[in-house]
Amino acid sequence: MSKISRPPSEPEIPNPICNYVNLIKEKRTPYYDVIKYILLEMEHHYLRAGGSEIIYTINPRRLQEEIEDKVKSEKLTSVNISRTILALFYGTNLKRDEDFYVTTSSRGRKNYHVKLNSQTLNTFKRFVML
Repeated sequence: MSKISRPPSEPEIPNPICNYVNLIKEKRTPYYDVIKYILLEMEHHYLRAGGSEIIYTINPRRLQEEIEDKVKSEKLTSVNISRTILALFYGTNLKRDEDFYVTTSSRGRKNYHVKLNSQTLNTFKRFVML
């Protein structure tokens, strides 16, 4: 298994996230399935917006509820979904606070927001090779 890291000028991908990057690239379920679902949803919303840049928000808990019937796995937890989302962002070399950002609700739940445009979508698709 090859080690994924960021360019020397950037901080390295955190170890747990690095492992998820590898799991996605190896097309392991449920991680790859989660990314496929997210990318299809992103593309749908992007096209509905007329192809202009949008901010796409991912709520891991809601995502888990949406896909648990489609993806049967005990590994499908909100923590694993959160790490899978971060693996997609870091694995495609998106920059935190510039290309994506994370917000935390008053109850401590995280939401992930990404600037979505044609370039970002193509980068995501190349990363997972749909």
